[in-house]
Amino acid sequence: MEILEGDAIQGAVLRSYSRDPRGWSFTVRPSGADGFFDALVTGPTETWRLKLDTIFKPTPLVLGARTEEQVAGATAPLSFGFRRVDQEVAPALLDGSPEGVRRLVELLRTANPVAPAVPGSYVQGPIIFSSRAARSTSDRERAVEERLSAEMKALVMRRYPGYH
Repeated sequence: MEILEGDAIQGAVLRSYSRDPRGWSFTVRPSGADGFFDALVTGPTETWRLKLDTIFKPTPLVLGARTEEQVAGATAPLSFGFRRVDQEVAPALLDGSPEGVRRLVELLRTANPVAPAVPGSYVQGPIIFSSRAARSTSDRERAVEERLSAEMKALVMRRYPGYH
């Protein structure tokens, strides 16, 4: 199992997503024991496990690995993905008003996910946030979780030597 970091994991997941953007889900939750966050990104044929140092800053440290295990599809009514949106319409979708939220949900429900291309404007999501810690169900999942956790702890200590 190869562990990727930062831009490398983002690029690998985006390439996989771009091959077939339908049927993806993205779930983030607190990690069980290490104080970090776990993300599970599932597509039609693959699963990625991610470890984030935090969800409270714009560019968290991220490690991840593609796993061999297939996880059941998204439980959310809307699949994760990029949806093309007209640049003039985007501000009205993201203004936080009840009408804007309704229009945003309608766009996510009706527009098919696409692979992003430049130039273009896109809405990305939804990302599901869960308050419950993830529980690994197999020995292989637990081994991946433990390795990602150990690697994230080492990365945080290298980047922030005063962190304990």
